[in-house]
Amino acid sequence: MNEQINFSPLVEDEKEAFKQKLFTTELWDTALARRNQLLKVHSTNVSKLAREFAGKFGMEALLDVAGYLHDYGKATLEWQEYFKKKLLHEDVAIVPHSIHGAKYGFAKANSYHYIAELLGNVIMSHHGMLYDSISPDGETLLNDILTSNTAFIVPRECSIDFSMLNDEFMKIINADKNADKPFYLSMLIKLIYSCLIDADRLDAYLVESGNVFSPASPNWDYLISKLEVKLSKLQAKEQSKISVLRKTVSENCKKAGLRDIGIYKLEVATGGGKTFASLRFALEHAKHHKLDRIIYVIPYLSIISQSAKEIRTALNLDEDTVLEHHSDFLPDDEQYYKLHTNRWDATIILTTQVQFLESIFSAKGSELRKFHSMANSVLIFDEAQSIPIKCIHLFNSAMNFINKVCKSTILLCTATQPPYEEALRRLNFSDNPSLTDYIEPPKRYEIKNELRACGYTYPELADFVTKKLQKATLVILNTRKAVRLLYQELSKRNISAIHLSNSMCPAHLHDKIEEIIKCLEEGKPVLCISSQLIEAGVDISFDCVIRDLAGLDSIYQAAGRCNRHGKSDSKNVYVINIKDEDLSKLPDIRAGANITRRLFDEKRNDDINLYYKYYFYSQKNEMDYNIDGGSIYDLLSGNEQGQRAYQKRKDKQGIEPPKIRSAIRSAADEFFVIDKGHTEVVVHYGKSTELLESYNTTKDIVEKRKILKQLGRYSISLYSYQLDKLKKNHAIDDESYKGLTIIKNSFYDEIIGLNI
Repeated sequence: MNEQINFSPLVEDEKEAFKQKLFTTELWDTALARRNQLLKVHSTNVSKLAREFAGKFGMEALLDVAGYLHDYGKATLEWQEYFKKKLLHEDVAIVPHSIHGAKYGFAKANSYHYIAELLGNVIMSHHGMLYDSISPDGETLLNDILTSNTAFIVPRECSIDFSMLNDEFMKIINADKNADKPFYLSMLIKLIYSCLIDADRLDAYLVESGNVFSPASPNWDYLISKLEVKLSKLQAKEQSKISVLRKTVSENCKKAGLRDIGIYKLEVATGGGKTFASLRFALEHAKHHKLDRIIYVIPYLSIISQSAKEIRTALNLDEDTVLEHHSDFLPDDEQYYKLHTNRWDATIILTTQVQFLESIFSAKGSELRKFHSMANSVLIFDEAQSIPIKCIHLFNSAMNFINKVCKSTILLCTATQPPYEEALRRLNFSDNPSLTDYIEPPKRYEIKNELRACGYTYPELADFVTKKLQKATLVILNTRKAVRLLYQELSKRNISAIHLSNSMCPAHLHDKIEEIIKCLEEGKPVLCISSQLIEAGVDISFDCVIRDLAGLDSIYQAAGRCNRHGKSDSKNVYVINIKDEDLSKLPDIRAGANITRRLFDEKRNDDINLYYKYYFYSQKNEMDYNIDGGSIYDLLSGNEQGQRAYQKRKDKQGIEPPKIRSAIRSAADEFFVIDKGHTEVVVHYGKSTELLESYNTTKDIVEKRKILKQLGRYSISLYSYQLDKLKKNHAIDDESYKGLTIIKNSFYDEIIGLNI
């Protein structure tokens, strides 16, 4: 243990100790069950690890204390007796141990209210979820526990310099003069909690496995040299106009790597080489500032695997060094993979936007454990325009926190950069935020307004597609239903097409996309009818694109599939509208479509900046992530909803509320990047039938988990109303698959997928 904490002698009378539920030297020296480690050694180790993690953002002293106190309660006779009985599988009531360290820290730090409440929350929560300080209905459960008259062990006087802890806290909370301090405080609690959770779990793992903690030490020079060789080969091979653009962007990104830690953007036209350009910046930047890792946050699964493969190949790295954290990845070693995805301790990490956002806005220890690994890092957000409108204020404020407090650099990559810096809760870009000056890309396409006053019926749209048909034609529509109906209309005319939509499982989609790529490579004609899933991440090029009316940002993404590599003269992107199209369940698309129509009326077909100006203004009241009674942003900030409820509670009259007001757990319960209410169903396609049989027959839990993950490639996400429709049509397999929802074979089509 470090010098900041000194302990006086223990209570020596064991009978008196038992009477008071206090601990003795013998208990403090007791080995923890299931591993040969003394409790005092575990506490010291956790303190040391947590202190090391917190060193990245300057709260070593506080984590030192939290680490040492977190398991205090396990040294009580009461808890030791309870655990002995539990090991013998006796029916015994749970004896909590976290309360002792939490109450002790809270009582000792009470003159420093923020430190006291912060310590109390992270220690009390280290085996579960963070507490609300004030819940939305005005409850203060955590404070009630910490200030209650229930006994807690005070076995020896503990001298802690709480003024030093408070100095650390004040330095961080005041680090950003533009910060929303209550919001920063919520994020800081999560960050500190992350350090404690990871230290606790990691020490247990190290003892049980016999391994030694060895933090990653990236060889940035080696990785830079590998990438430079790869880029030299690519640039020598490519001679098109678009390759000149890619080279210029890449060189500018390399130079930008020497800039200060900050928040930057890379705005490059689709096909402009963002993946390698952003990687070049990140490697140079990480080397220059001695950073720990690079984290790619990507919205679509189709992009992640592709990007990971490109990075591994370019840098000559293995799966351990380039870690993929998403549902589609199937590791060879499940236990090893779980440890590293829990911790995010690899050199380069690729994860989904959903995984990232739901991690930092969670209250669970299992999710927040990786949060501190985002410190001293480069975070790259690919397709940054895809951040849901409801999450923008949360995203902006969280990125400001990660930049200022965690001392990490944020890079937003997109072909159509939204003005996040102009939102009410703005993203604080660095001075001169663009990594490269805007470079006019080669004219690859022209957006054509083909809207009709009443829209196109499906027969009329089929006529339009037939008229515009070229060797490689792509049609993108807003809904699964529209894709299916147009495909069927074209089939009536004996026009061959490939159907793509989210009515098809990932394995089916992959097979169809591979079929498209093969046809294009062989020069065969291709007509693809697709939903939005093809708009990003699929490196294929069409001669003609037809796009259903949507936001101009989506139309730009669709246009990115047109003449992608600039090998031909400018091609056309036609924007159409479907008659009586129902977008009630897609409000963001509907709002974007209305603004695009306005721009078309104003003859500003390609003015993306004006589009975002109109769009952000129209959606300004939706950016706090609204919920019943308020917003998630408010719950993590001032929590006016909770404060009002607190003032109205009769049992709180005249009682000062806690200094920390946030409702972290309640906010987490309400936060979903993708709206809740979805159900995953398994369909019969490819190997799914074989996997289902194995799942149902195997008794091995580990094997079941592996099979379950593999079945994700044969699953489709459905809204409740879609599932109800299938149930009414008796499409659900009645056979028992132990919690899985299986669609009968006859309801899944090899061409269009699930017919819903």
